[in-house]
Amino acid sequence: MTYDKNDETLNKSPQTIQTMFNMLAANYDHINDIMSFGTQKSVKEKAIFNLDIKPHDNVIDLCCGTGDLAGLIKKHHPASCVTGIDFSERMLEIAKDKHPNIKFFQGDVTQLPYEDNSFDIAVMGFGLRNIQNAEKAVEEVYRILRHGGQFLHLDFGRKNLASKIYDKIFPLLISNFTENHSAYRYLIKSKESFPTPSDLIKDFESKGFKLKKREDYLFGVISTQIFIK
Repeated sequence: MTYDKNDETLNKSPQTIQTMFNMLAANYDHINDIMSFGTQKSVKEKAIFNLDIKPHDNVIDLCCGTGDLAGLIKKHHPASCVTGIDFSERMLEIAKDKHPNIKFFQGDVTQLPYEDNSFDIAVMGFGLRNIQNAEKAVEEVYRILRHGGQFLHLDFGRKNLASKIYDKIFPLLISNFTENHSAYRYLIKSKESFPTPSDLIKDFESKGFKLKKREDYLFGVISTQIFIK
């Protein structure tokens, strides 16, 4: 599958990724605001609005980071049962502080501790490209979703002119806000080697998902895809 063909220069071992995101956690939200020119929350909110979430749906935010997607879902659907899971304990500390009404757990999305058909909705934002065995992660998402369940995937999108301009501007934007330059260089490289939305759709559908809707933002720099099991 195309998302297994990662740049060999990128170290995506679980220990490396966990350490990197623990280091980034304290400034992660602030840097993301800078990276997205202040639009990250609105883009995530628009993506959530495209989901058909019913009262009391069981929802999981995979690679939840500091809990933005989980928090938005709980905000707009307070009757839903929302769970967040992430590899980084530092990210989870911030998520728990921001969203005390949501259950957050440390875990590996390639080995989810849930039974088959446990969730109505699964969401993942900017996480899949950081997983060494991305194929196994997608299989796990499919396994834990109920029949007819929805999967929202959110990440960088088309490799177009806007994306290339963004890649040039991004290092300049963050240079004065963080000392973790190597980590953000990794994030740019992982973005470059990550499949296009069109290729991802083919990959996900090969695992049994059916595309419901794709929507691009910021001139295609960000893309969301919603799938049905």
